[in-house]
Amino acid sequence: MSSEHPPQQARQIRVSFSDGTGSAVADLIDDAPNTSQAIWGLLPLRLNAVHDIWSGHLVLAPLDNGYVLEPENVLTFIPMPGDIFYYHRPAHYVRGAPYGRVESAELGFVYDRDTRPQGPRGPEAVNLFAHFSSGLASIARACEDMVRTGQKEIVIERVEQP
Repeated sequence: MSSEHPPQQARQIRVSFSDGTGSAVADLIDDAPNTSQAIWGLLPLRLNAVHDIWSGHLVLAPLDNGYVLEPENVLTFIPMPGDIFYYHRPAHYVRGAPYGRVESAELGFVYDRDTRPQGPRGPEAVNLFAHFSSGLASIARACEDMVRTGQKEIVIERVEQP
């Protein structure tokens, strides 16, 4: 009899817009265990998401400004559609208060190519911690619509495994 344990199923999150316009499931990735665990511990979340003005096909959902995580599985290149990341901009990183905040912690959802997380100082280093495994087309349509309609409430919750 083998003493090996069966492979553990990936933890999953559901990302959806509260207005019903899009929903998708993402797998938390092993390369960012601390970031994945920290976000998992915050769930469920209801956040106001905005379409990013600097980065291309990307929606940002601000967290509590003081929620600071250490760099882990840092992405500094062009992300793939479906990538989900955490980002923290320290206080006074830029002049003024983009999105009305001097300091910012946020989750980013990449929904198409030609995207690069960046701000007024150029490319940003972000913690890649999840990737959409199903429903990307649904989320992408809703995200693209935000360019015209403005912010939407986004819901992030655990997908309970049987």
